[in-house]
Amino acid sequence: MATKTKKKSYVKFQCSICKRINYLLKKSKGTVPDSKLELKKFCKWCRAHKDHKETKK
Repeated sequence: MATKTKKKSYVKFQCSICKRINYLLKKSKGTVPDSKLELKKFCKWCRAHKDHKETKK
């Protein structure tokens, strides 16, 4: 019998310096949906590793 798929949604990540949306990642709805993620990712416009914050879809 097939299992049900888990609920996942896509979230966009925006650079905190240049304000461009650079990343699109999956986020599980089961893990604390109210908290916003903040990751240190590479921004190709700033050409450096900067903090990226989760934005609205």
